[in-house]
Amino acid sequence: MRLAIKLIFVILLVTSCGGKDSDNPTTPEEKVLGDFNLVFPDNNLICTEGEDNGTDGINIEFQWSASTNATSYELEITNQETNSTDTRTVTTTSLAVGLPKGTQFSWGVTAILGSKTLPSDSWNFYSEGTSTENFAPFPAEISISDNGDGTVIVSWVGEDLDDDLVNYDVYIGTSGNLELILENTTNENTTYNITAEEQYIVEIVSKDSNDNTSTSRTYFTF
Repeated sequence: MRLAIKLIFVILLVTSCGGKDSDNPTTPEEKVLGDFNLVFPDNNLICTEGEDNGTDGINIEFQWSASTNATSYELEITNQETNSTDTRTVTTTSLAVGLPKGTQFSWGVTAILGSKTLPSDSWNFYSEGTSTENFAPFPAEISISDNGDGTVIVSWVGEDLDDDLVNYDVYIGTSGNLELILENTTNENTTYNITAEEQYIVEIVSKDSNDNTSTSRTYFTF
């Protein structure tokens, strides 16, 4: 009788433990990329720091803060005058890159974790040099907000080191159908009618008093 009671107790104990494991399986927490920021070169300024690497070249150390769980970073530097892009992949949060002097650049960083990516904002700067005395405007920063009534507000902000930015040309439309909406405008926003779930392109041409220009472009869908 005592043996039978012991066997029943053991069976109940094993069944109870087995049920708990199968009903509540544990899974490791999925890793996500943490937010991070660009640090240097500063946005919309002349980069006066760097090491000369020749008559027309300078080494500039790009720096950004760390993104939690990132295993690597992709640094992308675009020469605004030639529209050429230099992409470097590193596991650190800084990298020195040789660039021509007196040139306008934009740059950004993408944090990487396996197939996951998290891009930063895009910053602009001029590399220090004596090759130019008047600077082209930086590409305008564009933002889009949905009014919820079939229209959007397109806003932009222009910057120019010479402070001689005079006006903008604004193009909006779909691929292959970009229209000049505003020409030589001094406004920095406009309202535009859209069709839901269709992709639109916004292109802003910034112009200064010395006939220098820069172009920025963004895409949006609501």
